[in-house]
Parts: sequence; C-alpha cells; structure tokens
Amino acid sequence: MPEDKAFYDNSELLSGYLAHRARPDNPNDTLERPLFLELAGDLTNLDILDLGCGNAAFGKEALLQGARSYTGIEVSQSMVDLARQMLADTSGQVRHESIETWRAQTEQVDLVSSRLALHYVENLESVFQEIYEVLCPGGRVIISVEHPVITSNFESLAEGRRTTWLVNNYFKPGARVHQWLGNQVTKYHHTLEEYFNLVADAGLELKHVRESRPKKSYFLSEEEYERRLRIPLFLLIAACKPR
Repeated sequence: MPEDKAFYDNSELLSGYLAHRARPDNPNDTLERPLFLELAGDLTNLDILDLGCGNAAFGKEALLQGARSYTGIEVSQSMVDLARQMLADTSGQVRHESIETWRAQTEQVDLVSSRLALHYVENLESVFQEIYEVLCPGGRVIISVEHPVITSNFESLAEGRRTTWLVNNYFKPGARVHQWLGNQVTKYHHTLEEYFNLVADAGLELKHVRESRPKKSYFLSEEEYERRLRIPLFLLIAACKPR
C-alpha cells in the first residue's frame, strides 16, 4: 500500500479523520469496538501485539485492564506520534514500521490484534504466518476488516452517504481505489473464503466469526441503527494457536 503509507501524515487528512471518528454513531464505536472487545475478553496478564495500532487507544485500555505488555506496529508517523502520546504514562510501546515488513520473534505474545488494518495489505499469507510464529501456544489472534461485501466494490460510495451497497466483482481479488476524506485510498479485496483459508493455512484454529450485526443500545439514532441492519460493514475473526 505505498500510496497509503503517508495517508494520515497529511495534517488536513488527519484532522478530517479524527473528526470523522468523533462523530456520534460512527461505525468504529457502534459496530467494531463492542464486538472486538467482546471477543478479546479478559486482558489481564496478557502480552499484546497490535498490528496497525493507529493511536493505540486499545493499548492504553488494555494496560489499564491489567495487560502485562503492549506493543503497537504502525506505519504512519503521525499516528505513531499520537500513539506515543496516548501511551505516555504507561509501559506501552509503539514501533514505526509497516505490517508487511514486521517480523515476529517466536512465541512472544498471548494476543495479536489487528483492527481495520489488514484490508490495506495486498499479500496476507506471510502476515498470518508471522502471526502464528509470534503467538505462544494457546495464544489468540483477533482481527477486524472491512467486510468483503464492502471491499468488493466502492462504486456506490461515489454517491456520497451510501443508501445502496453494490456487491460486484466479488471473486476478482486485488486493489480497489476510491475517494475517502477527499483523498485517494487503496484497499485490497479478499473474499470470506480467503480469510478463512489464511487462518487455516497458517496453522491457526478458527474460533469465532462475527459480521458486525448492530445492537440498538449502541446507537443514538434510530435511523442510523436501521441503516446498519442492511449490510455487514465489518468482519471479525478470532482464532488461536494450538497448544
């Protein structure tokens, strides 16, 4: 994702993104976060590695819950700066590198997380192999990505706020370029089958699959809740390394 590596390093884009994330009923907080935390469960005494950590808000939350250690991997220097500010009063660490170039130290962590980052990576086979290597036996991985029915086609996004979702070219893998926050961004489409096979081929055991079904209690707007019932926005997968 070379053109995306500096995406958040543009100050105007970063400000736009942070404003986007602060909106009421934003999908990250209403759909992805509750399911991710449910799958993560008790974080006490866990060593955690977070691929594509963003501002490391999860890291701070995990450490406050009793995680033993937290290391974030992040390619954007602006996000690294925000993450280090977030973790300033904790033992958490952030490394400035890409998911593609990150290499595991064998059997080092209890939990690998990656939240809404892997759909920016074209070749995921080596990433999942590295995840397997870095996990202790019995360790877990939890990922969230944009759902394949979303990444298959972004044409309906050109209309502005989506009222329809076009699923097209689903079985054609690869790059999908579209406009987001006023700038061009590239995401990579992977089918459900691909994600499940990546887990299995890496030697991991699939435990849970969730498709961001909305819960009304997380929404302020009835209209937005009803809108999110129409199509799964995110896919979450939890797996573990056999003991």
